[in-house]
Amino acid sequence: MGEGGSGSQEPHWHEYPVGIAGAVAGACARALLAVLVGLGVSFALILGAGILAEEHLLGDPGLETAVDHLMRFSVGFLMLFGLGVAFVWAVVSCLREVAVSRALVKAAEQGASRSAVPSPDQVASVIEPPASRLGFLGWGNAALAGLLGVVGFFVVLVDSSPEGWVITLSALGYALVMSLLGYACQRWLPRPHARRRERIASHWSAADEARAWKRAKSSGGADPLASRSSKAAGFIYAAGLVGVLGFVAMLASMVMRCASFPGRGTSECDEVYYGSFIERVLSWGFWIFAVAVPLTALLALIGALLYWAQQRGERSDLLTSLADARSRRPDKDVLAFHSEQRMHPLARVGAMLSGVGLVFGCSAYMLGQGMGLGSQEVFAAYRTESLAAILVSVGLFVAAVVGTGVTAARGRELRNALMRRWPTIPEQQRDSQGKPKRRYHRLAP
Repeated sequence: MGEGGSGSQEPHWHEYPVGIAGAVAGACARALLAVLVGLGVSFALILGAGILAEEHLLGDPGLETAVDHLMRFSVGFLMLFGLGVAFVWAVVSCLREVAVSRALVKAAEQGASRSAVPSPDQVASVIEPPASRLGFLGWGNAALAGLLGVVGFFVVLVDSSPEGWVITLSALGYALVMSLLGYACQRWLPRPHARRRERIASHWSAADEARAWKRAKSSGGADPLASRSSKAAGFIYAAGLVGVLGFVAMLASMVMRCASFPGRGTSECDEVYYGSFIERVLSWGFWIFAVAVPLTALLALIGALLYWAQQRGERSDLLTSLADARSRRPDKDVLAFHSEQRMHPLARVGAMLSGVGLVFGCSAYMLGQGMGLGSQEVFAAYRTESLAAILVSVGLFVAAVVGTGVTAARGRELRNALMRRWPTIPEQQRDSQGKPKRRYHRLAP
């Protein structure tokens, strides 16, 4: 009998193996989301460091010029990596959905037990339109590139130049390619996915799913398994609060520095200088941001480590409870958390740091090669260090992907044991009115 065919015959959820390709795609998708968060952190660092250099608060004109060039050049890499990461994330998300649907078809063909219904997370991968994210990116890029191409076409008609024609034709060609991608994701890719969904739904009927959901909803009360320590959450919230306060302090200093903001016909604010005390207060705002950045990172890292320790303790307690046939049902929040795939906290931090390191490492290396706005003599001495930062960033991302994949594979047995013995309604995000945002539909079309 196939996967899920043995064990308890009571209706329950079961997570089926998705193969190496599906596991790698799922790990990449989670790691890339963390990289996007790291790119957001890079944007905040670019903004803060750029203002410090612009306001001449670093105390060294040469350093301020170098930092200004680095921050300006980093904006281009930030946009490039942002688009690239979003595109790759959409691709691997599509590959994961395809891998999950194929794995469930294979399990059904091998005679998987009908009482072992695919887990809600795997069902969501089957019922959601495949490549919807990739199609959205395709149409969005096509619209932006097409608009640029049309504008460029009218410009070169008035003032023709070889460079203008190259840019215009490149934009129109890119728009055409992205349009074909969006059309393929909307018309062609859903068809085989729909056939696989029908095959899966013919094996696990709506009645099978309903019985699994009914058992999870009718679960009894629970005794707390372990103390849900708030230390980790406290450090995470403190990190967010320190980061927000630092950013607000920097903005307040910038607003007080400008008597009027850029408008029509102006590109810079009208700077205002105050008495010595107010000048010191303004400088404090910028330096508060400079101190808040590393402090935020430190608090977030401590929170991640505490979060990891808490998860390990809960996992150990769950394994002990599973080994005891007389143990009572654990806390529902603990069960809901450990019944789903999660990214390791340290892997999430590593992926975020890789995004930051790639942006600034690539920018510093290119400036050292003389391909930037200036300061080549400053960054040329650090080309080896910049290249090392790039390699370390790539290594952090690879480690995050490998760690996430290994953690998911090693934890599948525990997740299946929990869903078989103590099925629990999955965690759902809620809106401001307390209503669930995520809906779990059935396999049947």
